[in-house]
Amino acid sequence: MNKSKLRPIILAGGSGKRLWPLSTKEKPKQFISFFGQYSLFDLTLQRINKESLFKKPIIVTSENYIRHVEESLERTGVEPELIILEPQSKNTFPAISLAVMLTLLKDKNETFFVAPSDHYISKNKEFHTACSLAKDKIKEGHLMLLGIKPEMPSPEYGYIVCEKFEGKINEVASFIEKPNLNKAKEMLKKSSVFWNSGMFIFSGKCFLETCKELNYDGLNEIINLLPDQYPEDLYFSPNKEKFKIISDIPFDKALVEDNTKVLVTQLDAGWSDLGSWISLRALHSEPNSQMTLFSESYNFRVEKPWGFYETMMETEASKVKLISVLPGQKLSLQKHKYRSETWYVIRGEAKVTKGNERFSMLIGDSVIINRNEIHRLENLSNEPLEIIEIQAGTYFGEDDIIRIKDAYGRVDLH
Repeated sequence: MNKSKLRPIILAGGSGKRLWPLSTKEKPKQFISFFGQYSLFDLTLQRINKESLFKKPIIVTSENYIRHVEESLERTGVEPELIILEPQSKNTFPAISLAVMLTLLKDKNETFFVAPSDHYISKNKEFHTACSLAKDKIKEGHLMLLGIKPEMPSPEYGYIVCEKFEGKINEVASFIEKPNLNKAKEMLKKSSVFWNSGMFIFSGKCFLETCKELNYDGLNEIINLLPDQYPEDLYFSPNKEKFKIISDIPFDKALVEDNTKVLVTQLDAGWSDLGSWISLRALHSEPNSQMTLFSESYNFRVEKPWGFYETMMETEASKVKLISVLPGQKLSLQKHKYRSETWYVIRGEAKVTKGNERFSMLIGDSVIINRNEIHRLENLSNEPLEIIEIQAGTYFGEDDIIRIKDAYGRVDLH
């Protein structure tokens, strides 16, 4: 049994692209107040603030996010061990390995817990139980993953495949990175498949041995960033010129996917990565989620002959709608002068007209409709169709709908 505590490495960088326009480069999703005054970063700090299991966290973030990090630390009262300020984003291997190598300057016997700061977990007790089990049962020289039992076939996640699923700890056979929907459906027929949560547990010794065994030279680039001794200050900023030339590579690609010493344990704690409008809408729809992001000021419903839409948010440069189309109904064949649109299917099957093309879209699919491009959305199925529509442009009024054909006699109406 491993009686030592885990040293958390909390990843809080990112570029704010996946949930644009809600999430931006200036304020990516981990710093947005989804739950009253609290952000996902706040909840992550509170979750690892358990002294019997975790040591003080090391936070890896961008030098541009100092203010957001400091506000969260003040709000939660969590005291960090070290804050690493990256001069630019270089993916997760540089972020994690720099934190690991800095820590090993001080303590060669650390065991690390790595977690993104932009995921949602509703059951902290179950999370702590899973981390404690993983820490105690991890084999010498092995890396442990926290896997999520898939709720549905999804092309949004990476998949962890085990040869067999027996007991609480299992050996990983392979990884499948974001398969298409049909492949995901096939994979879900097996009981030994998990979503990859992006959370890892490993010892410092295991990290160094794995880099050596896989002959990964990227570690030398990180070693080149290290000071002579462990930083005395709370903040550590690596040399910008040296950092600029290091490799941009995910931790999974560098040390996990080709590693033969990987274990997985199930995390059943109400997890969501909130990495898309699909997962965000799903959590927002749960009555017990306590999400306050879209309440009151938006989320009003406008009934239409084909169904309804709800405005979820609006800025000067963008607008986000939920569009629900009844079975057998369709919107007008139309175009817009002042805006483009991006559609994400979150429920059902869409039949889309885009210029001279006509095609189907399933859950997880997306399409961009350009300004002045003729388009139409139809629901030919027997269940409701829901999409998230993100408008980008200079004007978002309903009078910028130029109808060419309409099943409800509204060609001359807005």
